[in-house]
Amino acid sequence: MKKIAILRSLGVIGLSWALFACSSSSDSALKKQASETWDSAGKTVEIAGKDTGNAISSGVKSTDTYIDDSAITADIKSKLLSTSGIPSNSVSVKTVNGVVYLSGFIKSSDTINQITQIAASAKGVKSVQNGLVLTNK
Repeated sequence: MKKIAILRSLGVIGLSWALFACSSSSDSALKKQASETWDSAGKTVEIAGKDTGNAISSGVKSTDTYIDDSAITADIKSKLLSTSGIPSNSVSVKTVNGVVYLSGFIKSSDTINQITQIAASAKGVKSVQNGLVLTNK
């Protein structure tokens, strides 16, 4: 936001200088220089505005991705908690860009398959990386 205010101020200063130069002198070279300065200031403000807009859009997309990943993880953990027979405290779930990573130690291959299916069925999941390990304990 400060960048936009500074660029607008520079634009106003450039415009003021250009208007002053044009009104106080009849010299065409000076008027031409003032006009070029004004055009340059206008282009600078326009470019800065686009760059700032792009930066804001990029930040929003990053935040949206983070929120989506967190929501996916929370949804899967909730489903695991509410499914009987699944030791949800033994399962770690992490989501990055829609890819779900499962890890932990599970006693049954059927339970591993069930956990994987629950994770894959969650809204927004692109794929599941199953790192669950079958254990005898």
